[in-house]
Amino acid sequence: MANGDRGLGRIGVWSDFDTLPIEEALIYAARVETLGFGTLWVPDVVGREPFTLLGLLAGATSSIGLGTSIVSIWGRDAQATRMATLTLQEATGGRFTLGLGVSHLHLAQKLRGHTYERPLTRMREYLAVYRSAIYKGPMPPGMPEPLVLVAALRERMLTLAATDADGAFPYLVTSERLAWARGVLDAAGASERPILAVSLPCVLETDRDAARATARAYLADYLRTPNYRAAWAEQGFDEADWDKPGSDRLVDAMVAWGDADTLRGRLGEVLAAGADHVAIVPLTPSGDTVHLPVLEALAS
Repeated sequence: MANGDRGLGRIGVWSDFDTLPIEEALIYAARVETLGFGTLWVPDVVGREPFTLLGLLAGATSSIGLGTSIVSIWGRDAQATRMATLTLQEATGGRFTLGLGVSHLHLAQKLRGHTYERPLTRMREYLAVYRSAIYKGPMPPGMPEPLVLVAALRERMLTLAATDADGAFPYLVTSERLAWARGVLDAAGASERPILAVSLPCVLETDRDAARATARAYLADYLRTPNYRAAWAEQGFDEADWDKPGSDRLVDAMVAWGDADTLRGRLGEVLAAGADHVAIVPLTPSGDTVHLPVLEALAS
């Protein structure tokens, strides 16, 4: 399928803007657009509210896609998400993509006060309510329905992403795992080929020790998360890999590092494995995710 990304572009950018004052965040987004990337993604954890942030970024840009990667289904009900999604779709002239995820126990239960149970069922129910939610706001004639991608690491969630959404957005996976995910999505029998988007943390650094130090700073919070551990176990990793600070084997598999040509090579591997869209996570030496030198080196 020639247009498998369905408007996302082959290469995008994922950044957590919470390290930047809002004025600098707007400048950063405009620069990412100027560099030619297809979509700019923002997360939903404990920093800026993502729909509000994207509304601000929409005013600083004109053509780049804008998406959530990933908003938690525990953070707002499906009706509220539908309203926010269609508001942004109108405001951006059709540039918005909704990424949804079941999040993690410590974020859903300890942080937000929900009971984290039956995540697959909860996502299925959420998508159904989202699709049927009432929205009476104005929409320009011919405005397309925003794409919906589901954060999916394992087989049943990938299948749901194919049948009940527009595709999947896995994270922290090997190229081999992506090829497997591509097969699961395609076997689900969806009427249109599901989108497979993925993010790739990138460190523009050729010194092995320095690059791995940056990667470990970035991965530190993920190493203790049961959902990622379960997915890594299915990819051939074990407790020795995710015990802090993370093994070299896991770090090198999850984070691309090296010069620009090496990083381009990793991007090519991910695309060849079946990804329709790859969002670069541009890491600073401290592990933050807003680093223009990485993007400027890879913009071509």
